[in-house]
Amino acid sequence: MRTRTLSCPTCGTMQEFRLLNDEERAALRAEHGDRYYVDWYWRCTAKGCLSYYRHLKMSDGGLLPERFREEEQEETAGPR
Repeated sequence: MRTRTLSCPTCGTMQEFRLLNDEERAALRAEHGDRYYVDWYWRCTAKGCLSYYRHLKMSDGGLLPERFREEEQEETAGPR
């Protein structure tokens, strides 16, 4: 998987980003129309972050739908 370290507008720090997967690209097309160009969009991989934008163009981005949120996994304290 290709990743890049980019500035995340939501996290406020540098984060690892990856290209959108097929399901995420389909969601953007559904929101913006079938002719919306969805290639070369990068998504923040930080847990709970939904930010995406076109490489080197932060103004051309937004937040993915809530269903794509990856929640932090709860740590369970068990016997060691």
